[in-house]
This record gives sequence, C-alpha cells and structure tokens, in this order.
Amino acid sequence: MKRVALVTFLISQSVWAQPSTADDELEVPASPGGPTAPAPGAKPGEPAPAPSAAPIAAAPSAQELDELRKRIAALEAAQQKVPPAPIAEPATAPKNEPKEDALPFGLRIGGYLQTQFEHSQQSEDQLLQGQPLNQNRFVLRRGRLRVDREWEYAAATLELDANTVRGVSFGVRRAEGTLWYRGKNANATVPLVAATLGVTDIPFGYELGVEPTRRRAFMERSVGTLALFPTDADVGLRVWGGYEFLRYAVAIMNGEPLDNSGFPRDPNAAKDVIGRFGVDVAPLPLVTLTGGASFATGKGFHAGQQATKDSVVWNDTNLDGDLDDGELVPVPGTASTPSENFERWALGLDLGAVFHTKFGDTKLYGEAFVASNYDRGFARADPVVSGVDVRHTGAYVALLQDVTRFGIAGFRFAYYDPNSDLTEQRQGEFVPLDQSVITLSPLAGLVLKDQARLLFQYDFVRDHLGRDERGVPADLRNDSFTLRLQVEL
Repeated sequence: MKRVALVTFLISQSVWAQPSTADDELEVPASPGGPTAPAPGAKPGEPAPAPSAAPIAAAPSAQELDELRKRIAALEAAQQKVPPAPIAEPATAPKNEPKEDALPFGLRIGGYLQTQFEHSQQSEDQLLQGQPLNQNRFVLRRGRLRVDREWEYAAATLELDANTVRGVSFGVRRAEGTLWYRGKNANATVPLVAATLGVTDIPFGYELGVEPTRRRAFMERSVGTLALFPTDADVGLRVWGGYEFLRYAVAIMNGEPLDNSGFPRDPNAAKDVIGRFGVDVAPLPLVTLTGGASFATGKGFHAGQQATKDSVVWNDTNLDGDLDDGELVPVPGTASTPSENFERWALGLDLGAVFHTKFGDTKLYGEAFVASNYDRGFARADPVVSGVDVRHTGAYVALLQDVTRFGIAGFRFAYYDPNSDLTEQRQGEFVPLDQSVITLSPLAGLVLKDQARLLFQYDFVRDHLGRDERGVPADLRNDSFTLRLQVEL
C-alpha cells in the first residue's frame, strides 16, 4: 500500500494520467504547474479563462523511466529508515587496481611432532657392540615437515623426517612427483588414475597401504607387518586411483627397506611388484566399510663372500699371557662364494568397518597374511643359508572407540610366526621350535581434534624367545609401554 501511495504522490506532482488503454503508460507533462495557478494577466477572484487543449506529451524514454524508478525506491527507503542499496560495481576491477596477495593455488605446508617416553623390560645399563641397551628414555619418534603442490594434472610432495631413535637422524620420508587424471571424480576423492614416481608409500595391506602414520592411534604397526616391511616407504613407481567405491594401487619398487644410513642401493636387478585392490563404501549413512586384497612378489638377495687366505690364530687357553705349545691354531682359507637371488612373496587380506554414532566413532578392523622368505625386520629370512623356504604367518584385530569428543580407547591383538617350519635338536631329537609372538595392546588417550593427542599404550608381549634354566624356550620378559604426545604443525 505504501508503494501505491508513493507512486500516486509522485504522479500528482509530476505527471497526469491519460485515458486507460490496454497498456497504461506514464507521461511527463510539457510544463509543470498546479490546477489552481492563476492565468497570466487575470485579476484575483475572476474566473480563469478556459484553458486551451494541451498537447499530448511524448512517451518517456527508457532513461527517464529508470530515473523515476530510482526516485520511488529512494523515497521508500527513506520512509523505512533504510539506506538505499548501493549501485553494483562493474564485474571486473580496473586494470590498474592491485590484486590481493595469496598463496599459489594448491600449495599446502604442514607436519606434526611425536615426542614420547618409552619403557621396556629388556632395558639394561650395558653396551652391545658399542650400542647402549637402555630402552627407558625420552625420544623424538617422528618430526615431519611436508610440502604439497597440486595442479590440475600434476602434483609434487616432499616430506622430511627428523628423529632420535638411533641418535639424531634426518632423512627423506617422501619425495614424489605425480601425474594424474581425475575424470569425473570429485576433488576430495582419489583420482581416476595417477602415476607416482619417487620415494613413495608401499601399497600392501591396511596399516601400511591405507592408514596414514599421522592418523594411526596405536604407536607402531603390528609386529607382523613391521617384519615384512620395516619401513613405510620405498623407491619406485606406483600407479593408483579409484572409481566410485573401488580402489587400486600397484607399484614396482626396489624392495630394499630403509636402514640407518638411508635407502641402500638395490643389490639386484630384480624389482618387487606390490599391490592392493580394495573397496571403500558407505552402504548406510552411519556405516563405512573398507576391505582389500594385497600381494607382493620379488627376489631377495643373499650376499656372497670373498676368498680368504690361510691364517694362524693364537688361542691363550690357560690365560697366562704366554705362548705355550698347542696354542697356535691354523685356520685354512676359504674359497669365494657367489651372491644368489631367491624367490619371495606375500599375500594379505584386510577388512574394516566404522560405525558413526552419537557416542562417537567405533572402528573395528583387522588384517591377515601369509608369506615366504619376506621377513626383513624380525628374523631375516635367507633360504640360501637355511636350505629351505621360510614361511611366515601373521594377523591382527583392533578396536577403537571415541569417548566423547576428547577421549579415545582401544585394544589390539597381534600375532606373528616368523618360521612355521623351524625345528631344533633337544636330547638328540628334532622338535618344532615355536617362535610365534602374541602382543596385547590396550590404549587410552585424550584428543584435541586437529590439534594434539596424548596417548598411552601398554604392550603385553607373549613369546617363546627366552630360555629357562633347562634351556627350554620360555616367555621372554619384554613388555613395554609408551606415553606419546602428538602435536600438529
């Protein structure tokens, strides 16, 4: 109603109406004036002469109509005590206007720190070959700094690691270049196909090939996957990607794990082929399922020996410091032996589920594998020395539960047998030698999402690596616990 009144007011001041037609129009009068204005030369009180017929004004232009609409809008805004809407600026800024400074598109810098206190029943205040056996200590487990740069069809990643596990150490955790094609996949999901070359992740299983170290709640990977793959990365070419709920990754790698001096040179021309094919699907809004099958195949390396000369060794049997008869022992020389390659392989299966509830996420997952001659981190397999292939079996099951927004609790059961066919001789008979290890790991902690985590984990280790007073295998006292603080950078 206000708008109609305002329009009527403006028309009464500036325009008059024409006879109604199919298309009513507003016209601007040729000369302004009110109906009661006296005619020129007329005396007061005398009736004004009849006006002559006024000429019909021409139709207003589009510019005049636009100005009239603006006047109406301004009057309405003034009545409502609201300032009129600002006039829209041009779509493009002037060329001489400086643009806002910003980081290049797709550049991300981040990292995290993991500092912890460790305690182990194996700790001793002694040295072994010059290395301390003390394991009750504070340590920087991981200090990671990572830079990622992404374009439409390419990406690059550089991640550096610093730690004090075996003294102060700096190295490359990841250094990879990637060419990819996203296809119809959204930016937040994996690309349709990607090829990565450099120091990159090993795509085997869930702990190693899917779960990032940064997000892992448990302190380290289970004993079985650590035995097969002592480190998370290797040098090689990885082809990976996904389509809808399907995931795949296949890599050709050197197959030599990281050691104290970094990535060693590959001693043989054969390369390991490692891969995982899996799914990542949410069948229900509150449930997410993951699973996959993994494989690894390649050739291990047995180092040969150089030839040695004949020599003589003095064996001071009576410890008197003098050379006596019979204390000189000849040692014959040995011929050189060539290096040899041997076959190795591994097969794995992993399954997992996450349930999203009002109490927080509940995560249940597990993994199992069988392998042959692939142990490089627990009891190194070398069938050239043993004369037979060495079989390994391992598995774990883990449960994690959010306790409100600020807490987490979990438990993991892990099993690993480094040699299922091992025997030893006792009292003249060969009997199976059990080297299996079972680890029970309860975990609890506090969580500040995207900021920090304070976690405590105790490892109850049950194995047959010790010996009792009779020389019979017994449980080795090697339980341990870790208190870790992880802070995001």
